[in-house]
Amino acid sequence: MFAAWAAGLLTWVHWRPVTEALGLMSAAVDVGAITALTFLSDGGFSQARVAYALVPITLAFRFRPLLPAVAGAAIVAAYLIQALSHPSRTRGQAGQFIVVQAGYLIWISVAAVLLALVLARRTRRIGKLALQARHLLVDALGAEERERQRLAEGLHDTALQNLLSARHDLQEVADTVDHPALQRAESTISQTVGQLREIVSELHPLVLEQAGLEAALSAVAAHASRRGGFDAHVAYSARPGHPQERLLHAAARELLANVAKHAHARNVNVRCSDRQGWIVLSVADDGAGFDTATIGERVVAGHIGLASQRARIESAGGELTIESEPGEGTVATVRLPEATEAQSSPTAPL
Repeated sequence: MFAAWAAGLLTWVHWRPVTEALGLMSAAVDVGAITALTFLSDGGFSQARVAYALVPITLAFRFRPLLPAVAGAAIVAAYLIQALSHPSRTRGQAGQFIVVQAGYLIWISVAAVLLALVLARRTRRIGKLALQARHLLVDALGAEERERQRLAEGLHDTALQNLLSARHDLQEVADTVDHPALQRAESTISQTVGQLREIVSELHPLVLEQAGLEAALSAVAAHASRRGGFDAHVAYSARPGHPQERLLHAAARELLANVAKHAHARNVNVRCSDRQGWIVLSVADDGAGFDTATIGERVVAGHIGLASQRARIESAGGELTIESEPGEGTVATVRLPEATEAQSSPTAPL
């Protein structure tokens, strides 16, 4: 029966989150099972009594000192009740032995409480450090975005305007003088103007600010599809106004750029949706694929774009996973929590 209970509990915690109520219930069942086994074997002298010590120790990892304290009191009481009611209590020096064993359980319980205190304090410190890291990431992204905006505005207001003015002058000259060199110069300037406009758009995507993430993803996918020669399909079902839209947009831009450069794909699917408290962005292609074990080697070789995006995503509390096999295409998935910065402050340990 106890084996069936253990198997069922393991199956449950594998598929469901472990709540505090479940932890207390399982601890109570464990104390009852250990008490029954101890009483049926040899009472206070049973070797099964050692198992009592596991109960407060396991509860200490729930990071709440009250739980191992309550469990410690329960195991000491359970041991004393079964030991004093068992016929073995009449043995010589049984009373002294039972007292020593109860003291041992009390000592284990106190140690478990202290362990829970240390773990709780460490968890709070880690939570504060994680929150500080998120704030630093937001500041860094903001500074980078401001610099990108300044550079984009500078290119638009100076270099791009100068080229447009030069093209206008060439067109005026071409109206009076027919020379192939003028046509070549005008064509080169027009091509450069188009390239500069793309660079300005990548540096500071106005479409993200003006039309939102869905339109920005469509624009990035369309641009990458022209470069890579594939068909891009965008499906968007996430809520608007996510606090990490810039990070999602930057990740999509980097992933699609990699597809355009290396995948030789025919079709690419970009999906963005809400899933159980997360916003999920996936970029899936039917291209050449690659061995994911080589990602580290590419970083060493200087290809740090993907590694940089992974660091940013993980600093924001998310994750980036890449699934690929040679010849089987690639699926890159970005998951970011939907909580805003105000909601992401560390809470008290469970």
